[in-house]
Amino acid sequence: MPPIGLVKLSALVIFLPLMLTAAACGAAAAPTVVATPEPTPALASTPSPTIALEAHGQQLFVEKGCAACHGQNAEGSAIAPALPGHTAEQVRRQVRNPIGAMPRFGPEKINDEELEKLIEFISELKSDGHGEPLDLSMGDVITMHHWMAILALKADRVTEAKHHVKHIIGLVEDADHRRQMEVVLDALEENHLHDAEHAVEGMLAGTAEPELSLGELHLQMVLSALAVDDAEDARHHLDHFMEEAEPSQVDLAEEVRGHLNAGELHEAEQLAKEIIEDMPHRHHQHDN
Repeated sequence: MPPIGLVKLSALVIFLPLMLTAAACGAAAAPTVVATPEPTPALASTPSPTIALEAHGQQLFVEKGCAACHGQNAEGSAIAPALPGHTAEQVRRQVRNPIGAMPRFGPEKINDEELEKLIEFISELKSDGHGEPLDLSMGDVITMHHWMAILALKADRVTEAKHHVKHIIGLVEDADHRRQMEVVLDALEENHLHDAEHAVEGMLAGTAEPELSLGELHLQMVLSALAVDDAEDARHHLDHFMEEAEPSQVDLAEEVRGHLNAGELHEAEQLAKEIIEDMPHRHHQHDN
């Protein structure tokens, strides 16, 4: 439909010669003028809800600083992985209680509604096959695959977990590490997911920088579980932490369990963070 101004101008161009002709001929009777109906204004185009949602999600992705590390289109960078292919639970856990070097984004920085919009934006992204950021060191890449295998198993994405384990097998140079990851892959093939998850956690404890003890790794997984209000999974990892804990940490861990059993997840999270902060290597980090 042409713009309204052009429609009115066209009508005038057609009607004006008729008026001039009638005047020139000195017609006895005034010509009958038929009213030209007003053209219907064009309706403003409204973006589809999906397009609007994606645009808002991408805007938040940039405004909240996600793009600074993960790239403008979440394609990944030298310091952070690409995001296509990650599940809602993986994103939610990593934002609220991150594993690795990523800073925590609590509700005071990204509220729950904004987080859900970011998750929907990321879920719409097309995966390019988990390409590796070129500037990462090989150790960083291997560490990332360990973490992503664990998070994939948390989300019941066994195929994705196998993908990351195969990457580890292909990249790691240590023969013993490679054999253990082959055992993990066999466990995944046989659907022994619990055994596979704990084996990967055990290998990660010696791979992450700064080096994480197995106990701290389990506490980190407690926090990750609490980020999505999964008290059962938090109790599971707390039990494993207590198997590794120093005597001075056991009483505090029991307090965490008490909060979990009472449904006091926020209190459990705060106390677990205190335990982590009081670990010896954390004091060493702060001293440096």
